This record gives sequence, C-alpha cells and structure tokens, in this order.
Amino acid sequence: MEEKFSVSVRELMAYVYRTGSIDNRFRSSTSLTEGTMIHQEVQNEYKESDEKEVYLEHSFMEEGVTIHLQGRSDGILTTEEGPVIDEIKSTSMEIDELTEETHPVYWAQAKGYAFMYAIRHDLEEVKVQLTYVQKQTKEKKRYKKSYTLVDLEMFMDGVIKEYVSYARILLHIREQKNQSIPDLEFPFLQYRKGQKKLAGSVYRTIQEKRDLFAQAPTGIGKTISTLFPAIKTMVLGETERIFYLTAKTITRTTAEEALMKLEESGLILRSVTLTAKDKICFQQETICQPDYCEYADGYYDRINGAIIDILMNETQLTRPVIEEYARKHKVCPFEYSLDLTDVVDIIIGDYNYIFDPRVSLKRLLPENKKKTALLIDESHNLVERAREMFSASIYANEFQKASEEIAEEDEKLYQAAHAVYLDLIKIKEENRAHEFMIDEVPGELEENLERFINRGERYLKGENEEERSEKLLDLYFSAQNFLKIHQLVDDHYRLIISKDNGDLTLRLYCLDPSKVLSDTTKAFRSSVFFSATLSPFGYYMDMLGGKKEDYVLQLPSPYDTSQIDLMVSPLSTRYRSREHTADRLAELLYDQVVNYPGNHLFFFPSYHYMDLVFRRFQKHENVEAVAQEQGMDEERREDFLNQFVSGGHLAGFAVLGGVFSEGVDLRGDRLNGVAVIGIGLAPRSFEKELIKEYFTENGKNGYDYAYVYPGMNKVLQAGGRLIRSEEDRGAIQLIDDRFLSSKYKRLFPEDWGNYRIIK
Repeated sequence: MEEKFSVSVRELMAYVYRTGSIDNRFRSSTSLTEGTMIHQEVQNEYKESDEKEVYLEHSFMEEGVTIHLQGRSDGILTTEEGPVIDEIKSTSMEIDELTEETHPVYWAQAKGYAFMYAIRHDLEEVKVQLTYVQKQTKEKKRYKKSYTLVDLEMFMDGVIKEYVSYARILLHIREQKNQSIPDLEFPFLQYRKGQKKLAGSVYRTIQEKRDLFAQAPTGIGKTISTLFPAIKTMVLGETERIFYLTAKTITRTTAEEALMKLEESGLILRSVTLTAKDKICFQQETICQPDYCEYADGYYDRINGAIIDILMNETQLTRPVIEEYARKHKVCPFEYSLDLTDVVDIIIGDYNYIFDPRVSLKRLLPENKKKTALLIDESHNLVERAREMFSASIYANEFQKASEEIAEEDEKLYQAAHAVYLDLIKIKEENRAHEFMIDEVPGELEENLERFINRGERYLKGENEEERSEKLLDLYFSAQNFLKIHQLVDDHYRLIISKDNGDLTLRLYCLDPSKVLSDTTKAFRSSVFFSATLSPFGYYMDMLGGKKEDYVLQLPSPYDTSQIDLMVSPLSTRYRSREHTADRLAELLYDQVVNYPGNHLFFFPSYHYMDLVFRRFQKHENVEAVAQEQGMDEERREDFLNQFVSGGHLAGFAVLGGVFSEGVDLRGDRLNGVAVIGIGLAPRSFEKELIKEYFTENGKNGYDYAYVYPGMNKVLQAGGRLIRSEEDRGAIQLIDDRFLSSKYKRLFPEDWGNYRIIK
C-alpha cells in the first residue's frame, strides 16, 4: 500500500543537514516576529515584477513512500538572466564574518525551492541567492549561485533517499496514533460531576478553533478532562500537536500520569516532557561548549540516531527516559528534548516555551502553530508570570564593572559598555527621586546597547578561556533581552528608573500582559485556559487576553459544603499588629489542631511573620511542628511533604503563594486542616501603584486589579489544598478581620458559603 508523508523544505533540510554548534549562548536570538519584520523589509525592496512568499510543492516516490514536499519561497526575482530564488536569512553574526559556505543548510533550503520552481516552470537552469541581513545594523550581504535542473534533481534525489527511512518511522508512529485514537475511551468507569461537561467544552473549543476559559474545582480531574478531548480532536486531522503548559513541576508529573492512564486504555502516541537546562544538564556547570562537554562535542553527528532510537522504543519521553537515551547516544539531554518537540504529538513543559520571548521555541513555524492546541493549566499563575516574562531590566553598575574588567582586552567592547553606563547615569542626574518614570529609552542608550551586544558576541565567541567568557555572559543576555522586550513596549508598559544601594536600574515594566498574551495565542489553533481559581472571571479574561467570542465555563463544586468546616477568625494580621496579636494567632492555630486531630498546613504572608508565630506555637510540646525553609530545593521540598503521612499529627508552617500552597495533593488523612493567615495582599510598591493607576485610568477598579484579586487567589489556592476528593473532610480557618467584609466574602467559592466566626 502506498504511504504518503508531507514535509516542509525547512524540516527536510534540518534533518539531513544536522550541522552547527549547540552553544545556546550564541544562537541567533532573532524571534519569529523579528525575522518576519526583516523578511518584509527586504521584500519591500523587491521590484513590482518580483514575487514574494511563493507557495511551492512537489511529490517524490521513493521506496513505496510518497513524500510530499512543500514550502514558501521568500522571493522569486525577475532578472534579465532569468528567475532568481531568494532565500532571506537574518543573522547575529557580523556581515564580514559570513562566507559563501557558512551555512550549508541555507543553500539546501534554497535549492529545494529552486528545484520545485524549475519543475513547475520547466526550466533547465535557475539561480539561487542567499540574502543575509545583520539583525542589528540591517546591513545586507548576498551570495548567488546557478544550478541546472540536472544538478538540482541529483541533489534532491540524494536528500530524499537519506530522508525516506526517517519518514517511514514518522509514518509508523503516526499510524499508531491514528489507529489508537478513534476507539479510545475515557480511562475511568465514570465521569466525576462536571468532568464530562469540561471534556465536551474542550473538544468543541478545539474543533471550532476557539479559546476557552474554564474554572473547574480542585479534584474534578482537570488534567485528564482536557488532555483526553484534545487528543480525540487529532482524529479530525486538523490538530497535530498539543502543548500542555504549566508553571510547576508537580503539575507536569500529573500530565504524565494522565497520559500513562490513557496509554493503559490503548492510546499510542509520543509525548516529551521539557526540563530546564540547568536541571537536566549532566555537567556540574551548564557550559555548552565542545571542549568542556562531551555531550555537546559531536552532537549533530549522533542526534539523528538518538531520535530514531527513542521514537521506536518509547512513547512517554519523560526526564528519566531522555536522560537514559542521552547517555546512551552521548548527546546533550536538553537539546535532545528540544529536537524531539519537532516529531512528538504532545509537549509538556513550562509556560515559557510558548510565551517567554527569551526562551520560546523559535522552531514553531506559523503553519505548525495553526495545527497546535494549547492547554494552559493553573492559568491564574500566567498573569504574574507573563508580567515577569514581558518585563526586562538593566543595571548601571553591571556595565561599569564589565567595562573595567575588559578595558585592557577589548577597547571597543570597553567603550560600548562604558557608554551604556554613562547613558544610565545621565538619566539619573536629571531626576533625584528614588523611583521615577521616563517616557522612552533614549536613542543613544539603545544604540550603545546594540553596539555592546555586537562587540560582546564577538568577544565571547573568540575567547578560549571559559572563565573570562563567563564574566560577560549574563550581562550580554540581559542587554539582548532588554532590546527584545523594548520592541514590545507600548501603552501597556511603564519605564521605571530606580536607585538602590548606589546602583541604578532601568526597567521596562509590563503593567498589563493581555495584549502580548493575546498576540501569542492567536497564532495557535486553540487555547484552553483552566484553573480551579479563575475568579472573578472578568479579571482573568482581561488579564489573559480574552475576547468576547471566547467560550466561558464555570463548573460548580462537586463537593458538599458539609465536607468543610469553614471558620473566620477576625484577628488583625496587618503589619503593625503582628507582634501584638502573635500569641493569640498561635493559640488559634493550636486550637484548630486540637479540635481537628491530624495533619494541618498553616499559610503565612511572609517568612518573617511565619517564624514569629512558629516560635510561639512551639511552646505546645505535644504537637509536632515543621516550617518551610527559604530556598528549598526539590529534594528538600519532597522531604517536607513526605512528613504528612496518613494518620499523622503534624502542623506545617508555610508561606502563602509559595510552592506548598499550590499544586500540592495531600489526599485523605494526609491533610485534615488548613489555615490562611492574612488576605494575601502584596505590600504596597511603586510598581503595584502603577498597576492600580493604569487600570483605574482604563475604567477598572485599579485597587482590586493590583492587590485584591491576586491576593485572594493565593488564599483560594491555599484553601484548595484541603478537599481533593469526595471522601475528604476537614477544617479551613481564615484569619483576618477583612475576610468578613463584603469585598472578600463575595470572592468566596460556593462551597465556602457556610462559615462560622471564631471570637
């Protein structure tokens, strides 16, 4: 039976021409948006008779497989010598460093387009041009070659022959997926209350290329209820890939467990879990250089074999699996996982792989995004994460130190770094306030930052001694990211100058991430935002870039209000009252432990406040107590949670909004009570006040947007640690007099409706 496989020119040549360096530090930082702008600038210079973005296709028959090649040529230029295929590439390299043979894969892509164009127009010869554009200076350099159709046919014949065995593997795993999905059933005997409605809403949303905002109670089974229907839409042939995005490692584990459950029900597809480079790196230091790391040295010689091996033998490419095969084939595990995202069906990873301009997957081409669905778990977290991802800062003292360190080694780099320092000091001299805003980044500062990046890249690439290179590395990336974020700056931003401990900071601060989030998600087929706490809905839809036509789903709690004994203790937890009320607070917590035997978690707004009460609580020697420590690593966090055993009697003290107040699943008798101290308000700050002013000016309740809603979300998340199933029972104590005001009571979830006041 004839088998058909479609591949783009870029994907084909990327596989056959696995060349280059995996030194991530100096990979081109040009984003797809920047690249598109550069392409358009070149294309705008075309003559009227020239064509741009020309779609081309051709089918090859090889060993019983039909390989359908397709893609868009950047330009077809009309010249007296005949048509010229123009391939436009942006580069961070200096123009004078480029040679004709710097990037063989670029010539290969251009030759692929040239072959298809020559076949379509019955040409015996065609010319190919590489147009390089230096992304900072916009300086151009062009190389041109001429190929006969015979040359191109021989070239493509060799490429297709090399690719066909890989295509067979991809066809095989695609066939496995397509055969297993139609008969796939929900992996549990019955749906929980509300679960079927959530699954149906996700299916319809993706099918109709819409977006969905869903609030589903804790314990309903949100992960399986979103993954299962999303996978079922793959039968339609329009969804080829799913990203399951989350902010926390524990939630990624839950997604892996859901896929394992579906696999037990007959599903066969490939998924990969992405792990941060510094966590998965095999070396003591994350230095991606061949002379330092054996897994980087010769990576491209071994990666194709490593990909084929793991695809043929594994389905869930989790961190341990990737590490096993990376060691076997001696390839960098982080780069390995990224290369696998091109061929798997589901990618599980952090928000930043889609949203963060610094680390998002540039390999996601527009045509791939249109067939990709995003499942965004615990999406209430994305608001603050997006503010962080879309903001950037530079520090005057860092440039001063850098200029001093390299003054005798690189005069031009010294001058560039010192110029940035002087530009920042100049801003400082114009205003003596501790914190203030400026209207725009001065043009000379922007130019000097670009000069520093260009010179810094040359310096860092040319260094032989790693220690000297590492001095400038962080600063190089900070400057690079600053200019990247600067391209996004509009009315949603404020430019803040702050002076602290003799240093000066210039911060591009994103007040409202909704526009950038919306611009990002609209490129994808569909986005599903879901969480147990998307309340109030209007706030989260505003902040996450929601639109009027988006679907909205609010599921009621499946749990009975009798499962929770909700108490409100009107004790002041304001900063000025803490010393005075600490003894009474410790007694309230002790009473809760006594009245509800078992394990308890108490959440405080700060480590200092937690320690203050923890010391007083410890006078009750009949109760074992443990406190969260600052900077706990994953192993230490696991140790903390493992102390909460069924039938135990432990009082755990933790920080509100920290790692233990979200995503922690202590079912049954592992947790019998929760107390939340304070209403979760962030301290007043210059930036928070700017957020308040911004939303007030835009017709919203600025105070609620800046303080109340984010704070109350922390409270709801912490309270949500208690009831995880229909069998769970326990107590929740909210300790703060402000919880009794109407502003906060209206934000209580339905199952918190019946509460009693503790005097």
